[in-house]
Amino acid sequence: MAKKDIKPATPVPAPRQPVFNFPLRIKYIILATIGLLFYGNTLWNGYALDDNGVILGNAYVQQGVGGIYKIMTADAYSSYLQNLHASQNFVGGRYRPLSIVAFAIEQSIFGDSVFLRHLVNIIFFIATLFAIFYFLSNFLLKKIPRGEDYAFLAVILFAIHPLHTEVVANIKSFDEILSLFFILLTLIFSLEHLQKRNKKYLYFGVGSLFLALLSKEYALMLVVLLPLLFYLYPGENKKNIISLSIPYFVSAFAYLMLRFYSVGFPHSDPTVRFINNQLRTDPYYLATSIQKFATEWYALGKYLFMLFVPYPLSCDYSYNQIPYHNFKNITVWLSLFTFIGIIYWGFKLLKKKDSMAFPIFFFVLMLIPISNFFINVGAVFGERFDYHASLGFVIVISYLVFRFTRKVTFSLRKISITVAIAVLLLTCAWETIARNANWKNDYVLFMHDVTVVPNSEFADCNATVGYINLSLQPGNESRKTNMLDSAVMFCRRAINLDKTFPDPFINIGIAYYYLSNLDSAKYFWDLVQGGLYPNHPKVKFFQPLLAQSYLNEARAVGPNNIQLSINDIKKGLSEDSTNPELWYNLGGVYFLAHKDDSARTAWIKTLALKPDYQEAKNGLNALANPSAGIMKK
Repeated sequence: MAKKDIKPATPVPAPRQPVFNFPLRIKYIILATIGLLFYGNTLWNGYALDDNGVILGNAYVQQGVGGIYKIMTADAYSSYLQNLHASQNFVGGRYRPLSIVAFAIEQSIFGDSVFLRHLVNIIFFIATLFAIFYFLSNFLLKKIPRGEDYAFLAVILFAIHPLHTEVVANIKSFDEILSLFFILLTLIFSLEHLQKRNKKYLYFGVGSLFLALLSKEYALMLVVLLPLLFYLYPGENKKNIISLSIPYFVSAFAYLMLRFYSVGFPHSDPTVRFINNQLRTDPYYLATSIQKFATEWYALGKYLFMLFVPYPLSCDYSYNQIPYHNFKNITVWLSLFTFIGIIYWGFKLLKKKDSMAFPIFFFVLMLIPISNFFINVGAVFGERFDYHASLGFVIVISYLVFRFTRKVTFSLRKISITVAIAVLLLTCAWETIARNANWKNDYVLFMHDVTVVPNSEFADCNATVGYINLSLQPGNESRKTNMLDSAVMFCRRAINLDKTFPDPFINIGIAYYYLSNLDSAKYFWDLVQGGLYPNHPKVKFFQPLLAQSYLNEARAVGPNNIQLSINDIKKGLSEDSTNPELWYNLGGVYFLAHKDDSARTAWIKTLALKPDYQEAKNGLNALANPSAGIMKK
């Protein structure tokens, strides 16, 4: 019997050596360390930008836990805006109560601790990094060769991205952090349920989705993304996809009902916008339909571009910062065709049930809520709006890095990726840590950003306030004039951008007031009173001060130039006609000018305002009996 030929056994392929060859515990420690190193210096920052409206100026937050019911049943800015403009209805459907409830609880437990609130932002940002890595390494990229390497590179890129500074450094943006965190928990629990068929994970997933929706509206995109994720999961058929998705649809529907009950559905009033504490039109108020549509596509392109080149960073992209575009601009077409290509690529991968389709559609769908296509978000662009979409971006970039280096030897690939990460880490740390310092407070933020956004009236106005306040601080006496001159310069720039916006007129008047240029201050405040914003509270506050300054000038001139004294006092009365000192001194100057009838009228007015004003009585007696004399003041 002939022996059978024995074929050699097929060699078992050696396990792939990971590029990031660290124990799992060390990877999590690295992520936490990056989060602390990159954002630790925010702990010594104060409040800035929207913190005033959401925290400091929010009566419901200041009530602590007692304000939670109102927070859950009101627009996010309702308390702040009603305090500013009690007669106006500003309900715009900004329903994201979860972060504001957290602020109220912090207020009750820790008081107004800005340090703690910055710490909470950092802690939840690090928790988000952990959730990203867990989701990618245990689910989305688990079946892909080197999936854990892809996952770790993606989360490193997300952690160090400078575009996230606004989200972490600005306390108000806790809503962005909570939103993505609970979106990730929803994805994790939904797949845990899919794997283990344990209902507790379904309950956790449905609950996480509801919390994500209460954080911000991005989570509505999970109505599409969750069925997509279930479709990409191996072995699932279409019937299972629908049945698995129904509980999450119910959760989203319950949220919409709560939202509708509390604030109504998102909407915008074309006659009202809120910028810098003033009534303003929305950022597209002056745009044609074509300009609006083209600029929206340009903004989407800018979101993608800033993910590649996050520099320079700015806290403001409001009216006139990004000019209106049309379809003659090549950048609009470039953005349009780029997104068409991205979506086409996503469908091509989806057809193959390739898991990389998920981050592509995650990127695109997370831009929809802030695209202005359907709901006006109040700004053409915002860096914090890129936070969610950036997750899809870094996953795709990580995938492309390993795909394009697949033919390179392992040692060269490892060295190349390590060196690239080191360079990026240092570059991004330099930009992020420096940018965190800019978020110290409103003054520091805008006095820096005004040099970055030359077409922003919002930045100009806020930088002006910073220069004015700094000029009045002890120790700045030698620099006072230069600081106030800078304030005037930025106000004039803002006025040139928009002559209907009252704030720069008010602020330039304040700067001129402290420069002792009273006529210029009066000129700009009179413009506000005359139509831009009659009875503006800030102007009403400064008018008596200006009137007193005119009186001081009149007294300094004295009898040397009686007509100039009369003119100064009249200017003062035009600002504050209820000041008896002004009327008395006007009578005194008229008396010196031998205009007895005018003096009598002024002193009678003085006594009408202040009946016990003895000097005015003496003046009237002097007119009646010239030999009695008059007490001069």
